[in-house]
Amino acid sequence: MARRIDRQPPPEPAPVTVTLEAMTPGGDALSRHAGMVVFVPYGIPGETVDVVLTERKARYARGRITARHSNADSRVMPVCSHFGVCGGCDWQHIDYAAQLDFKTAAVREQFVRIGKFTDIAVAPCVPSPQPYGYRNHARLVAGRDGLGYRTARSHAVVTVTECPILEPAVAAQLQSAIAATPGDEVELRSWNREIVVGAIRYLASPGAFFQANTAVASLLVDAVLAGLSLQGEEQVLDLYCGIGLFTVPIGQRCRTVWGVEDNPVAVADTLENVERTGVAATIVEATVTDALQLEEVIEIAWDAVVVDPPRTGLETSVTTALCALRPPRLVYVSCEPATLARDARLLCDGGYHLASVQPFDMFPQTHHVECVAIFTR
Repeated sequence: MARRIDRQPPPEPAPVTVTLEAMTPGGDALSRHAGMVVFVPYGIPGETVDVVLTERKARYARGRITARHSNADSRVMPVCSHFGVCGGCDWQHIDYAAQLDFKTAAVREQFVRIGKFTDIAVAPCVPSPQPYGYRNHARLVAGRDGLGYRTARSHAVVTVTECPILEPAVAAQLQSAIAATPGDEVELRSWNREIVVGAIRYLASPGAFFQANTAVASLLVDAVLAGLSLQGEEQVLDLYCGIGLFTVPIGQRCRTVWGVEDNPVAVADTLENVERTGVAATIVEATVTDALQLEEVIEIAWDAVVVDPPRTGLETSVTTALCALRPPRLVYVSCEPATLARDARLLCDGGYHLASVQPFDMFPQTHHVECVAIFTR
């Protein structure tokens, strides 16, 4: 005779009450309980909250807020109905001015903790001109009921009906009929082939990287040019040049610029972008590691080098080669303060001085931050 067995999920552990002490570079608030550090998403320092510990490790845990006994002055009502579920934004609950302060502090912490800098001066984070409606492209996932994002720390897809951080032209595409099989990734963009940054119109093809926030990308270009202090006769090397976001304006202000990029789609775009603007440029399709071993690169007395690596930062072989090239000025654009701080220590140990670090809010409503660091010999 068949016997029915109803299996009930285990009861949720009892919550613990903690006071949130600080904001971590990863975007979670930090607290302590029973000798462990507890990371708490969607919290703000100064708040006292009840949390259920959802993950335990030997030296830390993660917790989910079940109740708040106090609210920080910087807590605001999130704009998006999907906030806290879709896995995209993690800071919509924080006033924008406070977001900028937290980002400045996070960059400083990475340079102290990872880079071992004791006298680092990090400038206040430059705000995005648009705290919402700024993102010019997004990669979503097709679900059975429409497009969505993967939830935080999961592969599950949450269908979204709105996304306030998207530019209006991109957000409108959420409601359009897009032929895609559930599970397929779909990229929505605000442009077809060309995008304007400052006074320059760039060809930016699908498959080539481009910054997510056009207005802040323009601010990055200004910061890079200011850091280079070009007088007109310099020779500049632009590494990880992408479609030539920096290559073109640099080439308009110096004697010659070389760009290095290993993505063939981006290389084709760069060649078109320098040609249409009349820039005297040499574009090398190669990894940066390989390019820095080329005899013609080694033999040039570079006046300055620009690097804009992926989130993983510079390979050790690249920092070693840059120190051997000895350009008087080096401008480092980074989307990950942790690897920037690591590489800054290697560059300074190799003879450079870290002159300045300027964060930019490329990604409002999230903990992510862009930086431009200037190094001199």
